[in-house]
Formats: sequence, structure tokens, C-alpha cells
Amino acid sequence: MSGNLAAMQVASSRFGTLDATEEQLITIDGGLLGFPDAIRFVRVPVDDAEGWLWLQSTSDRDLAFLVISAFRFFPDYDIEVPDGDIAALEISDAADADVLALVTIRHAEDGGVASVTANLLGPLVINNRSGIGRQVVLADSEHSTREPVAG
Repeated sequence: MSGNLAAMQVASSRFGTLDATEEQLITIDGGLLGFPDAIRFVRVPVDDAEGWLWLQSTSDRDLAFLVISAFRFFPDYDIEVPDGDIAALEISDAADADVLALVTIRHAEDGGVASVTANLLGPLVINNRSGIGRQVVLADSEHSTREPVAG
């Protein structure tokens, strides 16, 4: 596919048809918790919201997850990724990895936003060179699945 920036087209009920480049595609080894068949995604930046992304499934037009850059929003976030996951993802340097947290938005009865939380207990660790990632469940962590996200 040399010279062809559009690696594939992805149908999405949220975004319409996306032209996804290889750099935008990620593969989640083993899928996401609760979504074992959700393996391949295209990264879609959220307009005017640095550090926010949508992960749109390439196989299910109705499946998209909102994520944030964990270290951008939680600068004191300190995780120890198990050696087995580091080896499987072939991460040799922390600079080659991106850590994303799945976001949940809860709405109030009036339709407004009641809360925005991030799952810091089960982050997505992505090898930026290969585009391969994994959802890692952190054992013995003080983090939760519902950490409040500020601004």
C-alpha cells in the first residue's frame, strides 16, 4: 500500500465513513473487557479537545469508545504494567507507549452531564510504533474504574 495514505474506509454511525490511515489504526490484543470481539479500532481525535479520542471499531459501526490520554489528565498516575504485557506489546522504551483510559459520561435527569470518569484500573497500553495494544488490569492498585476527570 505504499504511497496510499488511506489504508481503509471505516463505517461509523457516529462519524459517517472514515478514511483511516495506518497510523490511526490500533489492534487491541484480546479485545476489551466485555467486548472480546472488539479488536481493531481507528483513533478519531475529538475536535478542540486535546488528549481526547474516540476509538471507533472497524467491524461494528455502532461501537465507539471515548478515551483520554491518562497521563495528561492524571499527571501523578503511576502504573506498573506487568512484564508479560510489556513483552507481548514489544515495548522497549516508555516513550514508545501511550496509555489511554476509557471514559464514562453519566447524564443527569435534565440531560446535562452529571459526571465524567475515567477507568484508571484497566488502562489501554498502546505500542505507538506497531499500533498493537492491550487492556491491562492493574493488580494491587489504588486506582479505580471511576476516577473523576477534571476539565
